[in-house]
Amino acid sequence: MIILEKPYVSAPLVAYLEEKQIPVLHNDMADVLTQQGHKLNLLEDQQFVAKYLETKKLYAVSENALVWLYAQLPESELVKKVKILKDKAAFRRICQQIYPDFYYKEVEMKALRNLNPDELPLPLVLKPSVGFLSVGVYIVRSKEEWLNALDDIDKNFAKQCAVFPETVVRSENFVLEQFIEGEEYAVDAYYDAEGKPNIINIFHHIFKDETDVSDRLYCMSKQIFEANYPAFNQFCIDLNGVLQLKNFPMHVEFRVDKRTGKAIPIEVNPLRFAGMCLNDLTRHTCGLLPVKAFFEGTHPDYATMWNGIENDVFSFVVLDKPYETTKALDFEAIKKHFHGVLETRDIMNPAMSIWGFLFTKTDPAHRGELQEILHSTLEEFMV
Repeated sequence: MIILEKPYVSAPLVAYLEEKQIPVLHNDMADVLTQQGHKLNLLEDQQFVAKYLETKKLYAVSENALVWLYAQLPESELVKKVKILKDKAAFRRICQQIYPDFYYKEVEMKALRNLNPDELPLPLVLKPSVGFLSVGVYIVRSKEEWLNALDDIDKNFAKQCAVFPETVVRSENFVLEQFIEGEEYAVDAYYDAEGKPNIINIFHHIFKDETDVSDRLYCMSKQIFEANYPAFNQFCIDLNGVLQLKNFPMHVEFRVDKRTGKAIPIEVNPLRFAGMCLNDLTRHTCGLLPVKAFFEGTHPDYATMWNGIENDVFSFVVLDKPYETTKALDFEAIKKHFHGVLETRDIMNPAMSIWGFLFTKTDPAHRGELQEILHSTLEEFMV
């Protein structure tokens, strides 16, 4: 069972749905794809609900699908657990059973300016209680950065929220939480019918500096996967000791504390893998479509998945555009910057602050390309 939603559905996923005739909810996004000639196995609302109650296996491409889910299955165990994970404050309450010393505080947005930054345990992270990507996320290390964050919320947050429904990004409440000094990672995993976790992807989310919260660059490699798999898998086991999830896909973001080496979860995004098409990067490493792994109950062969590509880094580059720009991006020019472009995807949606995505493969001799694109404003590629 799958729910397709805005803002984006990847072509490899659509091809898989057509081939296997996976039941798809009949909604506006499905109509768009049908009008493009795709042969999908569409089910109306009540048919879809009945089929879900039979199979208990559901994937949602975008968290925009939660609007439908909350309306159609409001009292279900699935919705109750999704709501816990989507609410960052509720999630922190769950995580206190695993990480009892982690600091967090929930504050209404309208009350943020009532807080005295001199009394806050800086550094900290300020973010919406219900959010997506880096919308409304700020790393605050000083009083000045606190005031700048509040000014930016006043100026831009409502505009950013308007792109998403309230189930995905909501503006009433924010969470203040302890900032973890260390590297950030993103993990795609699912619990099978017995509640066992299966990790599909581990991405290193690389930032240009300590204040960066952008989504420009995600990398995966043999070293990244094998160094982090044990800790991330253990968290998935511990989380399910609390929530008892089954047949449940999720995307988890972690920070690994540079002082203790402990992996601390930032958030868990339910019913999906990495947003947009980041999870498709696995197609270029071991040939696996993550959604297929979930539906068919498989995972990469951890012993052989890096054979022949042990020294390569596979990357997903987000080509984000400045707000209100009228310029376009020259994809051919940016492709020439890399020695190993695997795929490009142009996002033709003016409502989104993204031009498109790159999938790349980088050998040791050309790692500098990744640092260059990480720090680029992309102005040299704009036309």
